[in-house]
This record gives sequence, structure tokens and C-alpha cells, in this order.
Amino acid sequence: MKTIFKIGAAALALISVPAYAGTDDTTMQVTAEVLDACEVSATPMSFGTIPVLGSADIDGQATISLLCTVGANYDVAMDFGANASGGTQRYLTNAAGGTDQIPYEIYSDAGRTTVWGNTAGATMAGNATTGIVDIAAYGRIPVSATPVVAGSYADTVTVTVNF
Repeated sequence: MKTIFKIGAAALALISVPAYAGTDDTTMQVTAEVLDACEVSATPMSFGTIPVLGSADIDGQATISLLCTVGANYDVAMDFGANASGGTQRYLTNAAGGTDQIPYEIYSDAGRTTVWGNTAGATMAGNATTGIVDIAAYGRIPVSATPVVAGSYADTVTVTVNF
């Protein structure tokens, strides 16, 4: 009985362990290339409900958000909107039609002195040191805006990030 058990155990060992003549190994390179890239999004800018134009400046604010490759250089530009006049003045227009317009501007600084545009010196440049960048955009309807008919006024501004 012991002999049968030994023969069975030896046969099982031969079946379960493959026989190798030798071994060899090599290395495999694993790579990836990360390119400079940025994605841009923006929150809406609302001036809220306006009782009377021309009594005081009316301010609004929005956030431009960038998701970039860490360390990417970026430059954010804004056009003057779908209702621009001469490429230098932004206007909100009455959604119901007509000719009524409300002048407004978007600035890159909280003091509302530097107009944010799309020409040299009017854009916001920086470096995405953490990859995530939030930039405030400051809006203003000036006190000089003349009264217009009641209604909903809007404009669409294109925000572009170059990287």
C-alpha cells in the first residue's frame, strides 16, 4: 500500500510541476506623453433685476474656470459679444426685439479699470501651477446707461483660452 501511495504521489508531482529547461527575462518600456492642454468654462454673469438705469453703477461677476496641464501657460481672451458696436463696446439687447440696448463692460480687475478683451494687453495670461485656475470676471453697467423699456436683456460673449 505504501508503494502504491509513493508511486501515486510521484505521478501527481510530475503532472502538477512543469519541467523547464531554463529561464530568460527582458524589460518592457511603458511610456506616456502629456501635452499642454486647457479646457475653459464660465459661469453666467448676471446684473440681477434693475429697477432704474442711470441712478448708479450696477456690478456683476462671473468665474472663468480653466482645467490645464500642470505648468501650462495660458492666455484667456474675450470677444466683445454678439451685440458689440464697433468691436469696442459690449451691449445687452432686449430679447423681445427692438433697438433698446444697455451698455456694459467686462473687466479683469476688481476695480473695474482694465477692460477684458481679445487684443494684446487686454487678455489674462498666467501659468497653471496647480492645473486648476479660477479667474474672476467683473462686469459693470455704467451709471451713464440711459433708461430703456422693461424686458429681459442678454448678450453672448465668447471666452477663448490659448495655451
